[in-house]
Amino acid sequence: MSPDGEYLMVVGVHLDDHLPHRQNAIEQLTHLMASMGCSTGLVVIGEHMTILRDFLEKAGGESIAIVGEAALPKYLLPAADGQWQGQSDLEFESRVQQWLEQIKQAPNLEFLPDDLKALFNGRIINLLRLGEVRAAGPRWRRVIR
Repeated sequence: MSPDGEYLMVVGVHLDDHLPHRQNAIEQLTHLMASMGCSTGLVVIGEHMTILRDFLEKAGGESIAIVGEAALPKYLLPAADGQWQGQSDLEFESRVQQWLEQIKQAPNLEFLPDDLKALFNGRIINLLRLGEVRAAGPRWRRVIR
């Protein structure tokens, strides 16, 4: 999210990476991008990342397309936060969020595997660095308790 409240990129995180679930997750993110007016999306499904972009040629998300894919090996993710122990989906979301926050702060991306480096160089890393990485959904409710 930008300092003025604009959604720069929407990120969807799903632990289950079976093919039907992957396609469903990409469709869900496409609808979310269109409804929020956000032109860039990142979906992390298990160890697979996909970047989506709305080329704004048609309304309603019809011009959203996959523009890049890469593997996200779990060894790159930080250790799990103990607060989510036993809740694998929330734990995975938290690890991905922490990882995105770490990448945002990194002076360069040389430590990433080549496919991830290519995926994040340019637009994606600039959006991360420009904005604030925030979580939505159940984790906010959990923290408030």
